[in-house]
Amino acid sequence: MRIDQVVNAGLMDKVRQIFIPDADYTKGIGRSIGVPGMDRYLRKEINIDEDDESKKMLLQSSTANIKCNTRLLICHQLDKIQRLINEKMWLVHHIIATGVFKGDRKEVVDKAWRNTILQPFLDIVKRFLKSDDHNIIIE
Repeated sequence: MRIDQVVNAGLMDKVRQIFIPDADYTKGIGRSIGVPGMDRYLRKEINIDEDDESKKMLLQSSTANIKCNTRLLICHQLDKIQRLINEKMWLVHHIIATGVFKGDRKEVVDKAWRNTILQPFLDIVKRFLKSDDHNIIIE
């Protein structure tokens, strides 16, 4: 759902601004989420009429590609987090942000962000910095 929102909010225009047909997407900004997924669409869109059904299908295919790449990225990140927990014995805190973005008014979302994410995060960092394990003094 979030990827659909980003695509509908103008991802194509942003990616189009940095798109270079012979660019290397294995380094730098080219690895950004969405850029490699939109490559095929951007290469072919100039040859397709604006109202053409194939253009819509191509955009759907590119969006599906971004979703697939995002899922893979999430899996890799979760694997890395699990490794830090299991092998390095790190204490990892879990703050779930999903509910924050379900509000439709900015004030509601801002308040939810402060209460659900920002304050718990600040409390965790404060406890970490105050712990004797790190030889850090916070007043």
